[in-house]
Amino acid sequence: MVAHPLSASARARKELEALKLALAEKDEAALRLLSERYAHRQGPKALQILIRKLASTEEIATFWQLQLLPKEIPKVEISHPEFTQEEVTQEELIQEEVAQEELIQEEIIEVEISQQPPLEIKARSEVARRLRGWLPSWDGPLRQAS
Repeated sequence: MVAHPLSASARARKELEALKLALAEKDEAALRLLSERYAHRQGPKALQILIRKLASTEEIATFWQLQLLPKEIPKVEISHPEFTQEEVTQEELIQEEVAQEELIQEEIIEVEISQQPPLEIKARSEVARRLRGWLPSWDGPLRQAS
């Protein structure tokens, strides 16, 4: 059998009954959850009015309001290990080695680039080669470039 959804007024009555029960049993978790849900749907001012309406004594009203206060989150202290001079020296040596390797790689790339013919010469010779096949009788400056 499928449960039918509750109407808004029936849901509100059910939540009020649950709030009354949680308040009577002093169930902190249920009181907090139901109060937050009520405040979300009706607004914080409506919750304050409800607290005054349902709390029979000042003590119960105070208890209810204390449950709504944010819980403190314990602060976790993180300790940082102190680096020894030897570890700092090793780190500096590693950084120097990495910098030297980067310089060597840059020099290798520069040498490879300098050994390759300029792109203009490559492009001219490629154009000349293609024109020779297309215009075999052409004797222009591109034929001299190859």
